[in-house]
Order: sequence, then structure tokens, then C-alpha cells
Amino acid sequence: MADDPTGGSQLPVRLPGGGARAHLEARAGPEKGETFRLAPGVTVLGRDPSCDIQLSETAVSRQHCRIDHAGEQWVLRNLSSNGTRVRRNQIEEHVLSDGDEIRIGAKTRLVFVLEEVALPEGARPQFRPRTTVGEPEDAAAEDEDESAEEEETTSLFQRRRGLFIGLAGYLGVLVVGGILAAVWLKGGGGAHRATGIPRLALDARIIPPGGSQPLRIDHTSPTGIWCVNDRGEQILVSHQDLNTGRARRVPGIRQAIDVQFLSPTEFERRKQKGNISPNYPYVLDYDRNRTMAERLKREAIQAYLVSDMPGNEAKLFYAVRYFQRALSHYGMRFLPDPAEDKIRQQATKKLTNRIHELYKEAVRVAKAGNFGKAIATYEKILDYVPERQNIIYWNVSRRLTDVRRKARSSGR
Repeated sequence: MADDPTGGSQLPVRLPGGGARAHLEARAGPEKGETFRLAPGVTVLGRDPSCDIQLSETAVSRQHCRIDHAGEQWVLRNLSSNGTRVRRNQIEEHVLSDGDEIRIGAKTRLVFVLEEVALPEGARPQFRPRTTVGEPEDAAAEDEDESAEEEETTSLFQRRRGLFIGLAGYLGVLVVGGILAAVWLKGGGGAHRATGIPRLALDARIIPPGGSQPLRIDHTSPTGIWCVNDRGEQILVSHQDLNTGRARRVPGIRQAIDVQFLSPTEFERRKQKGNISPNYPYVLDYDRNRTMAERLKREAIQAYLVSDMPGNEAKLFYAVRYFQRALSHYGMRFLPDPAEDKIRQQATKKLTNRIHELYKEAVRVAKAGNFGKAIATYEKILDYVPERQNIIYWNVSRRLTDVRRKARSSGR
């Protein structure tokens, strides 16, 4: 096993659910031999194409069961009248353990596996090389992000932090570190903190202590959250830093769009069970009302159907919001009709992708000096997201102001 760059060996440690990634291995059934990664949050299994994990066996229900990842637990919940079994026992709700066999339908057998996470021996690490290779979904957006002023936010001091720590005994390092810190504060790092505009990515990011560029979240462990920088290096941000405000979360496009409406009753119920996260966007709505749910669903579908017409960009946003409110009144995560729920998922995905593509384009043309096109593209995003309190609207408005200022100063 490769050594840690700090000199200590890395030991594979089996961690609780919150500290390790997990997957399902198909041991029997049509999908035998396949592996399905479980994402944070909710993973739905079933025969319907809208499910996160689609199973082809005909005895499997359209939405058969789901796995909720909350805190330190992975919880399996049955959604089907056909039943879900764990170790041959019928269950409605079950906290999964490593090696549990999940039986779905007549033949499908899935084994729940907690993956190993490499942790340095002895002291708590602050850095380790990336163990899995892969680019973030929004790598193109990061590569095309704004000007050299923002690129300076990762200063020489930050990039060589490990080296400085290793040579901390030398007095010369302290002197050089002080000089570099002064240069960083004078340069782009200070400007980045002053504007308060993080990069708008698809998924949530974390700004670590020191205010450097936002890092992509890789996975959570008991000691903190492992993040990945643009060089593929993993950096640990402790829970204490997040709780004290030294580090902070930056919602991405998905989080800004995927607001969950909860009734006051449901909110209190989740709060008592400790299932309310301060970092997840909740909006209180009325208690369940089937008539209201049906009306909101109809309005959402109508808005979606006309959203492609010129001048109706905001209709797509309202369609997504109406769908979300309808779900709160149904008290469900999915609409009762799978065909209508597929429309809901298509609307959400379409809005997310459209904003992401426009944002990348605006950043690219602004960097190339085409301020007129950048202004028009940023304005188009605001048409898609008219919700002024939304972080997308706030972020884009600030960037739009900055581009207009540059256009005036350059005379373009």
C-alpha cells in the first residue's frame, strides 16, 4: 500500500455509514455481477426508469424500496406491497450493516457493502492523495471560470502548504511564509473574499479555512469531510471548522433548485427524530391537502409544457417549484403517478442543466473579453431563476454587475 506523503502509512479502516462510501453488489437476478454506487441522500430502487437504480426483474415493483443515507446510518425502507427482505426477514424499515443481503422480487439479491477508507496511522490527517480517479461533473465549468484575479486565490502559500509544514522548524520558512501571506492578501485572495462570490458549481462545495477556492465534496468521515481540489488532492475539512464557521458550505445549482417544502407537522416530526440538517434548504408549507396537491401538480405540468416557448423561460422554474410544493401536500417524495413523476424529474434536470450550460458559457465569453455576450447570457440565467433570494440569482447578479463594470471601463 502506498505511503502517505507525510511519512505515515495508510491503514484501511471500516467506518460507520456516515464515514464510508457504500455500494450494492448484485449476487443474483438479471443484474447479477453489477455494482451500484449509493449516493448521499436517497437512492430509490425499482423497475421504473425514473429510479436511481433500475432493476429489470418483472417481480420488482416500479418503486420497490429506497435507501436513505442520514448521519451515520444507511436505512432501507420498503415501498412495495410485494415486500422487501433482509437476511430472509420481511422488513418495512431496517438499518443496514456491512454484508446485509437485500432480497427484492423473486430472484434479485443485492449485498450492501461499506467500502474501506484509507486513514493515516496515528495523528489525524489533513491531506492525502486522491484514492479514486475521476473528474467532477462540472470540471469544464471550473476550467473556464473567471479571470486570473480569481486564480490567484490559491496562492503559493496554499499550494505548498505541506512543504512549509514539513520544514516548519526552520526560521527561514516563517519569514517566507509571512511574505507570501502578505502577497496573497494584496492579490486575488483578498479580492475573492471581498466580493464573496464563490464559483457556482453543479453540487455543493466547501470553502476551507483561509478562504481559498471552493473544494468539491468527496465523502464524509467521522473526523470531517474529505474534499478534492483541482489537482485531484484530497483535503480534510473538520466538522469543528464547519461548526465554528472557519469553513463553510456553498450550495451548488442542484441544492439551490432542489428545495424541499415541508409542512409544519412534518418539520416537527423530522426535528424530533434529528433528521433536519441546517445545511439543507427547507421551506415550510401548509399541512397535507390532497386537493391543493392536485391543483399544484396540474399547474406544474401546464407550466412545463409551455416553458420552451420564447419568453417563457421562468415557466420552467415555476414548474419545478409547483412540483415540489405538490409533493409536500401529498406527503411523498415521488408523485403517485409514475408518468407524472417522470415529468417532474425531467423538469428539474432540464432546469439544472440549462442553468449550468448558460453559466459555463457566460464565464467563458467573459474571460475572452466578449462582455456583451456575457451580459446577455447572465441575463438569460436570471430569466430562468427569478427567485431573488436564490443563491443562483444572487451569484449571477453580482457577476453581471462586475461584467457591466468591465464593459464600461473597456469601452466595449
